[in-house]
Amino acid sequence: MQHQLQQMNETKAMYDSILDQLEEGVCSIDPQGKIIFYNRKMGELDTLEPEAVREKRLEDIWPLDEETSTLLTSLRTGRVLNHRETHFANNGKAVTTLSRTMALYLGNKKVGAVEISKDITEQKQLTDTIYQLQKQTSGATVPLLPTVEKSNTRYQFETIIYSSKEMGYMIEQARRSARSRSNILIVGETGTGKELIAQSIHNESPRKHKPFIAQNCAALPEALLEGLLFGTSVGSFTGAIDRAGLFEQAHGGTLLLDEINSMNPNLQAKLLRVLQERKIQRLGSSKLLDIDVRVVATMNEDPHEAIANERLREDLYYRLGVVTIFIPPLRMRREDIPVLIEFFIQKHSNGLGVDVVGLDDDVFQFFLNYSWPGNVRQLEHTIEGSLNLVYDETMISYDHLPPDFKQKMNQLAEPSLPAQPSVHDYRGNLPEQIERLERVMIEQALRDSRGNVTKASEQLGIPRQNLNYKLKKYDLKNVRGMLR
Repeated sequence: MQHQLQQMNETKAMYDSILDQLEEGVCSIDPQGKIIFYNRKMGELDTLEPEAVREKRLEDIWPLDEETSTLLTSLRTGRVLNHRETHFANNGKAVTTLSRTMALYLGNKKVGAVEISKDITEQKQLTDTIYQLQKQTSGATVPLLPTVEKSNTRYQFETIIYSSKEMGYMIEQARRSARSRSNILIVGETGTGKELIAQSIHNESPRKHKPFIAQNCAALPEALLEGLLFGTSVGSFTGAIDRAGLFEQAHGGTLLLDEINSMNPNLQAKLLRVLQERKIQRLGSSKLLDIDVRVVATMNEDPHEAIANERLREDLYYRLGVVTIFIPPLRMRREDIPVLIEFFIQKHSNGLGVDVVGLDDDVFQFFLNYSWPGNVRQLEHTIEGSLNLVYDETMISYDHLPPDFKQKMNQLAEPSLPAQPSVHDYRGNLPEQIERLERVMIEQALRDSRGNVTKASEQLGIPRQNLNYKLKKYDLKNVRGMLR
């Protein structure tokens, strides 16, 4: 019997030691409200020594009763309580915690309650700092969240500048999806105009007279973004008041969540529940509110790649991507470049006081062939920057281009091998494509060997004589000589 008792004490000591290593505070009570466990982290949060707290009643340590203590409330009712609170520890320091309190059972018998608390003081301080900065920059009476009374959109499908069939197909898809209430996922590279499409969908939909609200998910930390989306109640953090979140403000309208793949996975899970239940719960409140909001989300990477890299929850993707719209990058719709150039020149010329009508031939050809990694946004900024350097000229020339574009044009003008085609350039029958690929591989081998045919043939794994034949076949003698 004594041996069994010793084993039980050793086991309890081991569990106590394990719980003391946690970064969350843990406090448990028995059915009489006596503290039976209080770990190291909880002591840090309260600036109390665990030994001074254990085996004492809650009321002996804090001025609490069954109405004000979450532990005693959970013990009495059996309910699970999730709550955030800011309190002052014994050293006078404000501490903000996010806690979960629940009753403990052995079988059907209630044997106590436990509270697990996570320190979120730093996140709360960041929230308060941003709140104060917004008050300073926008005026003390301006709330943290904007009040939206009507749609503040300015883009419609009719205002989109394009001439390519790729964009025409995408816009037709977007127009059709606008009529439904389903959520939409817009996928496109940076600068392709995802918000432009989102606003156009809203303005084509039955919700067009209701609010359209956009929020970038990468711009804010998780704690602040959660408050922005779902709203806050009095006491959820220092200075918090009852304030509607973006979901409430967008009621009846559209909420655009930009860069959804930048949202923390924990917050993605909460968003998924909102989309499923169509209800939200403000921070610090237990009340569920019905919402009628269409969510349009955007991302700048392939959804399946984001899922594989754990930047996007798969279940959220299937919920958001009921309708998925892919915006083609500018390099895949080069027919749009001339009309976009004309539009951006007209747009910015008047404001800058210049009378420019176009690009000179060299610059125009370069713009047509350039890959535009920043897409339409990069094209617009390049034209606007060039117009700032125009004096009385009527054409944008090489001299007006930004330095990085001048460098790229200089590189293009230097003797070089033909540019490798991208995968999108491979069109035609199979023999033609095999020949094109063979030529590309030969050019690359010559580039790697600096024109040495022997080394190039070794790299390609073919006899030198065969390579000489193919050099004649593809008329690559000049390329070989240029590399020597």
